[in-house]
Amino acid sequence: MVRKPARRPGRKSQRKPRRPTPRPAARGGAAIRVRMYRVGFGDCFLLSLPIGGGSATTYQHVLVDCGVHARGDIGTLEDVVADVAETTGRKLAIVIATHAHQDHIAGFDKFGSEFCKFDIGEVWLPWTWDPSNPTAKRLRKKQAKAIAQLTMHFDALAASGGDLHADVRNALANLHGNAHAIDLLCSGFGVGATVRYLKAGDAVKVKDGEARKALAGLVARVLGPPTSEEFLAQMDPPASQHYMRLGPGGPSVANALKPFPKEWQATDWKPLREADEKYIERTVNTPLDSLAFALDQARNNESLVTLFNWRGHSLLFAGDAQYGNWRGWLEEEDSGAILAGIEFLKVAHHGSLNATPKSALEGMADGNFAAMVSTQSTPWSSIPRVPLMARLSTKTRQKVVRSDWLQVKGAPRPLPKTAPKFQKSLPRGFSEGQLWFDYVIPV
Repeated sequence: MVRKPARRPGRKSQRKPRRPTPRPAARGGAAIRVRMYRVGFGDCFLLSLPIGGGSATTYQHVLVDCGVHARGDIGTLEDVVADVAETTGRKLAIVIATHAHQDHIAGFDKFGSEFCKFDIGEVWLPWTWDPSNPTAKRLRKKQAKAIAQLTMHFDALAASGGDLHADVRNALANLHGNAHAIDLLCSGFGVGATVRYLKAGDAVKVKDGEARKALAGLVARVLGPPTSEEFLAQMDPPASQHYMRLGPGGPSVANALKPFPKEWQATDWKPLREADEKYIERTVNTPLDSLAFALDQARNNESLVTLFNWRGHSLLFAGDAQYGNWRGWLEEEDSGAILAGIEFLKVAHHGSLNATPKSALEGMADGNFAAMVSTQSTPWSSIPRVPLMARLSTKTRQKVVRSDWLQVKGAPRPLPKTAPKFQKSLPRGFSEGQLWFDYVIPV
């Protein structure tokens, strides 16, 4: 069995963990395990793959992301990194950083010295980070120039007493606050790890005799990010790809993201006074605000989307892929077969509106897959999206678990009208630890 660490001091669950669901019977007792940590608004997943069987079973580990958003930080990341170290014996076959947002890679920055002590075989990164790729270099140069100009503009606005909304500040921080983490990842943490820059269409097949011999037989198909700049730029799905909620007046968009604070929302319109018009002209620059958000969201479409196949079992880790990233492979001829064969889904972008196209979820086989969503309604109450999560629960036949079901002292709990509802007993195959939920697939 995969070794579980002893409890450590730190932010603890407010109650005793629920009794673990009995482990499914598996040949030789071996099982694939996915561990989803509760970090707050962020992602950190540890995929453990069994080698051998019976009493000889050992595990190789793949870490997918390690980060938390500054505004959604619940203070558990240090204990999470300590658990990763203890559970893996500081040996990771693969480290994956899906994209350059703090809620996915901040842990590699803050605890970089700890990761530099790990034995790491490979680091997988999106092609848009590749220093030798001319297109990637051009995109990064354009992005850096826009970010620098935005930063100068908003710095000047703040210096003149202008009001900069908190969401804009955080968007800017997300855009250029991750350089140290990126440098460590691109250097393989200085431990001799092989660094791969991957794109849609790539396949990694581990064969006997390679450096990762222990994972011989692992097949990883890379579904995103696309190389098409058109797809990279397409962040929001068309209306036909939204999950809607039926309301009194017909279909409606439930808990949709509202980009403007309450003071700028109105249910009726009245002419503005001249003083109001001058205040708006002085303090608001909508095009530049919008550009900051657009650049921030574009990073999501750079997400590395990986389909793992281990001993005939398929697991999809979708990062924060938005519509253009999904579209890049959903239009391929074999996308139907891929979707139908998925047994585990890491829900993209914390279950948000623009993360999981309707056609993708509907293409997955009813009741034949389980899902985990690392989510939290703070700082954005529109996340996770209610209709999407409700449909996900139906499609999996209630085999879905949210990270914010795990109660941590001082951390936000799910909103009252969210979905799926908190379950007293976890679905079959799931169990709960101090700071994580586990899901196992027998092999």
